[in-house]
Amino acid sequence: MDDRTVNIEELLLRILEKKASKEEIRYFSAWIRVEENRIFFEKFKKLWNLSTGCHVNKEMLEAGVKDYRLFMENSLKPRRNIGLFKKIASVAAVLLIVLSSVLWMQKDAMVDSLNQKQEERPVSGVILKLANNKEINVLSDSLYLSGEVGEVVTINKTDLRGIAYDVRDSVVVEEGELNYNQIIVPAGERFSVRLSDGTKVWINSESSLRYPAYFGKTIREVEARGNVYFEVAKDSTRPFVVVSRELRTEVLGTRFEVNTYGDRDEVSATLVEGCVRVNVGSRFVVMKPNQQFVFNTKNGKIDVAEVDASRKVMWKDGILVIDNESFRDVVWKLERWYGVSIVNETGLVFTQSFSGEFDREDIRTAIETMCVNLNITYTMDKDRIILKR
Repeated sequence: MDDRTVNIEELLLRILEKKASKEEIRYFSAWIRVEENRIFFEKFKKLWNLSTGCHVNKEMLEAGVKDYRLFMENSLKPRRNIGLFKKIASVAAVLLIVLSSVLWMQKDAMVDSLNQKQEERPVSGVILKLANNKEINVLSDSLYLSGEVGEVVTINKTDLRGIAYDVRDSVVVEEGELNYNQIIVPAGERFSVRLSDGTKVWINSESSLRYPAYFGKTIREVEARGNVYFEVAKDSTRPFVVVSRELRTEVLGTRFEVNTYGDRDEVSATLVEGCVRVNVGSRFVVMKPNQQFVFNTKNGKIDVAEVDASRKVMWKDGILVIDNESFRDVVWKLERWYGVSIVNETGLVFTQSFSGEFDREDIRTAIETMCVNLNITYTMDKDRIILKR
């Protein structure tokens, strides 16, 4: 294979789908050694991962597309050579077609929104999206939310990474009158929200929560994406329901986590306290504390295992727990947790398992611990970490 015959966009797609031949892999290994090719592929891979369903979410895709477009604008300046210009342009076209197909299958109107010339929200920052489509970066130090949803509910900041909803006791609303809000959390961030019924929710990196600003009289239902932990306020007259990808979790008052990142083709629910019923289609399991429900989205298998649930949810308190996990899983966790990209340039395949606990602010300790165990080194350039021999 050489530059005159290879179709770079098709090659990158086959690499990501793990369908490339040995000859194509050899060509790719040489191609990616060029710095600008490597940076481009990292951007391409990040957006591809979002579009293929591992963490797919309309709002996250919009942010990812914006980030990708900014990169493309810089990449397509005249200073680049003509050959690279053609390659990058053709790859961009293929990727946007793929994104459109994925979103169409999700019955989402994302394709139209890509072409709108409305003001786009910042890529970084935790976003609160109100029922009137107003979007607010809730990490702003000067932000003070009050009366944003009218006279029924007020929203106030509890700290830098938390907000609370307060509803008037005298207000009674019908189900059809509910106004939905959404919190969207990017990689490297966490956020908490106290819902109007008193339920406390912690939202992890690359995750989101859609919920009514106030609940109706018969049911409390929210939609979670990614990794979200709940401490549900007890209310025997209104069950609390969490819809999250394939899972539907029903509770009255309890503490539990849902994880729908989709790593290893799995989604899960972990119970800390109380009792929950987890549904997948017509099948369901009633869980007990310190049990984890795991559904394999690829083969449809359900497993329930005994775990230390309180340890599984330590992320809500700013502690990342790695418990006898593979190199691939550790990289996924670190990238989300710290909002970085980790590139393995060692040429080695690591089979070791890792364990440890890391503070949210201490990325160097996490990376150095991993490198010591692997007998490798690393360099750090802003949000990019390169593993080297």
